[in-house]
Amino acid sequence: MVAFFASCNKDDGPGGGETPPEPTPAPEEDILPKKEMRAVWIATESSIDWPRSTSAAAQKKEYTDYLDKFAELNINTVFVQIRPRADAFYNSQYESWSRFITGTAGQDPGYDVLQFFIDEAHARNIEFHAWLNPFRIDTRAAKTGAYRPLDPKIPVAWVKDYDRWRIYNPALPEVQQRIADIVKDIITKYDVDGVHFDDYFYPDPSYYASTGVDDAAEFALYGAGYATVEEFRFGNVNKVVQKIQETITQNKPGVVFSISPTSSVNYNKSLYADVDKWCQEGWIDVVIPQIYQQTGSASNEFNYFVDYWPHFSFKAVPMIGYAIYKFGDPAAGTKFQNASELTEQFRLANLQSKVQGSVLYNASSVIANKVGVTDALKNIYKYPAVRPFLGRKTLSDPKTPASVTLNGATLSWNAYGLQAVVYVTPENETKPHVVAITSASSYRVSEKGTYIVTAVNKDNTESPISASVTYK
Repeated sequence: MVAFFASCNKDDGPGGGETPPEPTPAPEEDILPKKEMRAVWIATESSIDWPRSTSAAAQKKEYTDYLDKFAELNINTVFVQIRPRADAFYNSQYESWSRFITGTAGQDPGYDVLQFFIDEAHARNIEFHAWLNPFRIDTRAAKTGAYRPLDPKIPVAWVKDYDRWRIYNPALPEVQQRIADIVKDIITKYDVDGVHFDDYFYPDPSYYASTGVDDAAEFALYGAGYATVEEFRFGNVNKVVQKIQETITQNKPGVVFSISPTSSVNYNKSLYADVDKWCQEGWIDVVIPQIYQQTGSASNEFNYFVDYWPHFSFKAVPMIGYAIYKFGDPAAGTKFQNASELTEQFRLANLQSKVQGSVLYNASSVIANKVGVTDALKNIYKYPAVRPFLGRKTLSDPKTPASVTLNGATLSWNAYGLQAVVYVTPENETKPHVVAITSASSYRVSEKGTYIVTAVNKDNTESPISASVTYK
């Protein structure tokens, strides 16, 4: 799996040859700090991050330990892999329980894993985004090895086997609909805040399918309107992405749809991912390029891509994927041996007005704190952050909190039943920062300064600021 994410670094520069549009001018300076999604990828493929035990009690503690640490770091979102290999972390009519939970494919773990994930995240005011791999069914170490038995819920005719990767056949209309049906099942049964795809689509011929993609028969049957088989493959992936967007907007429009492509190719001719089109058409709400390179001046380094992607995000909100797993790894290079590299990467990202968040790979690496990278995150995420509005509004805008008063050190307000955000501008400073995001209607202040309160709803729409009060 580390190789899976590290593979994002193979390409030396962006593809497609587009002329970048003019960047959006930075907005006028706002009184409030910039909104940010601060997220972590929790990988369940091969139990990379979770679970490390087959005991339900131990699994639950592993997960809540992650969440407690993330809350301490002011991280406000998790992307949890709930379908790594055409399997399920919930009771699904389409695919069987994942073997990564109990060690046995199809075995009920005795609790609703996905519901537990969501409930525990929401209890800590952490958003939950369901991370799915769209096509992968299985992998094998070598093309002479055997794949595991196919899940009986998956029709054999829908499957393609390659050198090292077994996948749902992206060319089949039945498969395209099955992926959309799985997403519909998840979003209608569970209160997920987002649906997330990683960067696997067609198998990469340099690693998973060195003999090439075998789809001549499908092209003959379904390829009308495409000039080449390559265009046909791009079209098949596009159909799935568009179907997911339509499924979400028709069934639960408040759910955010995001994809994390490789950092260096927005028109990926290996995976057949036309990220530009997804962003231009508004099929995805958020694009999260995995910029796993070090900083530097070359065209394949962090500086280049963090400037490049905001130009090509179009209707999608750009966020940055960071390689926390590389810190402290001798093979990753000199710069990744010092946490100051992460601080510099965030500094460069913060210069981009369109970038509205960060996603860290991976959870266990955040906990490990190699070369002090987690300590650096404590400073980067020093104060809590309000998540940005993404996607589609489903609720009316929140009202401004009223009756904001100080009684001694107790700040109180009329919250109208919504979450409140408490900001302070400390004495001798000019800009406020968040001190609390709370469902309560009061807060015990400790820092001298001027306080204001806003309300925020489940869409992450924030009200205008309240009247201010000063604590002396």
